[in-house]
Amino acid sequence: MTNAMVLILIALRYIEAGHASTTIPGIAFAVAMYIAHASSMAMVLWLPALLTAFVWPQRHVVVTVAVAIGTGITALLFADTVVFQQYRFHINSALLALFFSDASAETFEFSIRMKLEMGGLLVSILLGQYLLAHLVWIGVQRTRYRSYGYVLATILVVVFIGTNLFHAYADATGDVTITRQTRLLPLFEPLTARGFLKDHGFDIAERPQTPTISNNGSFDYPRQPLSLHEPDKKPNIVIIAIDSWRFDAMTKDITPNIYSFAQDNIYFKQHFSGGNATRMGIFTLFYGIPGPYWFSALETRTRSALIERLDDLDYQFGIYRSAALTSPEFDRTVFAGMHGLRMRSEGQSSPQRDIDATQDFLNFLDERDSRQPFFGFVFYDSPHAYDLPDEAPMPFQPSWESVNFLALDQDTNPVPFFNLYKNSVHFVDGLVGKILAGLHAKDLMDDTIVIITGDHGQEFNDTGLGFWGHNSNYSRYQTKVPFIVHWPGKMSKRINYFTSHFDVAATIMKRLLGVDNAFHATSVGHDLFDNESRLPIIMAKYRGYAAYTGERFIVFPLISGVEVRGTDYRLINDASPSGRVIRKVLAQLSLFRSD
Repeated sequence: MTNAMVLILIALRYIEAGHASTTIPGIAFAVAMYIAHASSMAMVLWLPALLTAFVWPQRHVVVTVAVAIGTGITALLFADTVVFQQYRFHINSALLALFFSDASAETFEFSIRMKLEMGGLLVSILLGQYLLAHLVWIGVQRTRYRSYGYVLATILVVVFIGTNLFHAYADATGDVTITRQTRLLPLFEPLTARGFLKDHGFDIAERPQTPTISNNGSFDYPRQPLSLHEPDKKPNIVIIAIDSWRFDAMTKDITPNIYSFAQDNIYFKQHFSGGNATRMGIFTLFYGIPGPYWFSALETRTRSALIERLDDLDYQFGIYRSAALTSPEFDRTVFAGMHGLRMRSEGQSSPQRDIDATQDFLNFLDERDSRQPFFGFVFYDSPHAYDLPDEAPMPFQPSWESVNFLALDQDTNPVPFFNLYKNSVHFVDGLVGKILAGLHAKDLMDDTIVIITGDHGQEFNDTGLGFWGHNSNYSRYQTKVPFIVHWPGKMSKRINYFTSHFDVAATIMKRLLGVDNAFHATSVGHDLFDNESRLPIIMAKYRGYAAYTGERFIVFPLISGVEVRGTDYRLINDASPSGRVIRKVLAQLSLFRSD
């Protein structure tokens, strides 16, 4: 408990980063958050000292263990406060890899004075920990049995539970003054319970949240005011996204409608998503920035600059997602603050909801005001669910009827499973064909940008490493997606240089919507039609990220050390990550953090 108080005192330095709330509930939550997290972390981190006291209750042994732990943890926390104040993120595997790499000297330049100060600080921490251990030992020897410990433990448990429950409610009701503060403390993952609260009668999912000022807290997006001019023409824009659509599932047999469409338009053959899961794939598509910023966008209810600009230009919106728009929370990120959002499709299965979304979009085309431009977004789900209607054709055989995920292992034959997936993609291709036909029927193609892509890929043990589905690794099977663009005035062609979801929103804003500084202010990408080097490309999942260099994947797990993997996703044991690559990754991860 003494070291818990030490951790709290050091962690107060995080408040200088600007996350702290000034409301009474926010301040109360911050106090409880510090106490709950520091005490629980101290209990876990000093557990070896406690166990030593039970097993070998000798002063010199216990004190040595306690002092060693205390010195290491205190120094590391202080170092993390320095990193957080400068970069607005905590010490992570990428930063550690750079520090211990050969390129460390190029990046971290420590003067003699700074080294002496660091050494003096470390010695001071060591002596302070020894003094604390000595005083605590004396106190323990002189203290008779009392019930105070039980009272204190009860209070801490109540504070811990209360902090998590209050955060869950604040997250569900969109109280940013509470939730944004959780980014202050390292390794702090408080409870969220939107689904539970919704099931128990709270009005959670149906209520879009009003976005706050975009640079609230430490999220600086856009990172400078947009430089705007009135566009000469306002074309319609339609984005069609297919969940779990991998790069090699766009063929004449699997997707005949889309394949035919691609022959007459622009097909980007080396296109990567910004993640291996829906949350990160759609986030990077609409924002143009790496997936780890998702949490900041969610906490601050900062919507996509692309959607913001479309709204300012009085575009009509037709947003039709098959799955609920609340999971992931696109109603509180990409489309935050928009009124009248269609939150979900009708139907008991993914295919039924896909059909409903298609029909709703076609109805939107009939009912919209033809005097105004429109933005359409249709997001299909059936390939993610490996599902299609009973009456739908299944040209790819042998095919499973359904998936038993418990039966998947290294020895599972992937062919019938992959065929089921291809059959579901084939079904969605028919729905996409109806949308394309609807646009043609209304003579809209000459005035409409149409983008067809996937949010991420889908793996069927293609690497031979036992991976199935997505959100597990960053190989091309989970991150490379088809990308087809119909752009009136541009000739059909095949583009073979690397592109990514980071390029999309800023290209639209700069070329079509009159945003002169779209790339500098809102994206880490490049113009889709410029053959510039985009490497490394950051790819994220819900927790963790990697960098793709074109030849290797540099994987940055949350806890373990950095991994270097080849294009076959095999681990390269004798390779170390490039310092240049890591510096670029860290630069992108801090680019949209406020000073």
